[in-house]
Amino acid sequence: MLSLQEIVGILIDSKKSGVLKIVLEEIQKTFYFRAGKVIFVTSNQKGERFGEFLIDIGCLDLERMQILLEESRLRSHRFTADLIEEGVFEKKTLETALSQLVIIAMADALAWPAGTFELNDVLPGKVLSGPVDIAVEDVLSKASRLK
Repeated sequence: MLSLQEIVGILIDSKKSGVLKIVLEEIQKTFYFRAGKVIFVTSNQKGERFGEFLIDIGCLDLERMQILLEESRLRSHRFTADLIEEGVFEKKTLETALSQLVIIAMADALAWPAGTFELNDVLPGKVLSGPVDIAVEDVLSKASRLK
């Protein structure tokens, strides 16, 4: 059986695009790859949801995040798009924060003692057309330094 590190390595080396969903008990993380690079991540783990992460690193306060998140939900709009459109963040700053989150989420997942994964080769349009555009290179080596 392949380890998560081996699976991610194969995706990177073969420049694959797709969605890698990994699960350990109640924790689920989803990494989105385009041409072998991670372009987005979602997680239900405390501290790895994007709004929480922005609070944890001191870029946003809880009250402002909750207001923006609720407004995004009511308008069926992307939270990341609202952060940029409302002038809360410049696009580049948001991309840097998201890149950091990708590395942190990957580092945590690499330390899991077990888990399951699902790989799908179709990237959702909402990820491809999102307002942020990252391509985290060397995600395995950067994540390995954190664990």
